[in-house]
Amino acid sequence: MNTPNRSPTHRDLDPARLPGLGLELEELAEDGPVTPARVIALAEEQGKPVSHYYAAVALATDLELPTAPVTAVVCAGKCQSWGALECLDAAAAAFERHGGFAIGVRSCLDRCADAPVVELRTPDGTAVLTRTSGAAVTEALATAVGVAP
Repeated sequence: MNTPNRSPTHRDLDPARLPGLGLELEELAEDGPVTPARVIALAEEQGKPVSHYYAAVALATDLELPTAPVTAVVCAGKCQSWGALECLDAAAAAFERHGGFAIGVRSCLDRCADAPVVELRTPDGTAVLTRTSGAAVTEALATAVGVAP
């Protein structure tokens, strides 16, 4: 696993917080699939960023998230240091605006030198967004589901 040859631009989530967030998600899963809408509602209810819950899925639990024909998969491992949490929050905000896709996370997408990385999986194939941003993720998701960003 490589890391970018540039300085980190963002702060990582404190790993000590992940187990507690993971437990909250496991409790949520007892009542059905852990969909983006349910993760967003939990985050709002608890007053925590949505991205922190998604990072817990990638790094602290065995929870599986549902997929859809269009799925944004965000690296939430080392990519956090270069903006992955921003990308997750942007994807969640786009889901709230127009839906039409699922959000997935992985602890690593094996493209560490190009962090942050988001895979946009569609019926037509997979687009890989490297050195991306929340704004670029928002635009790519809107294009993928056929709505204005």
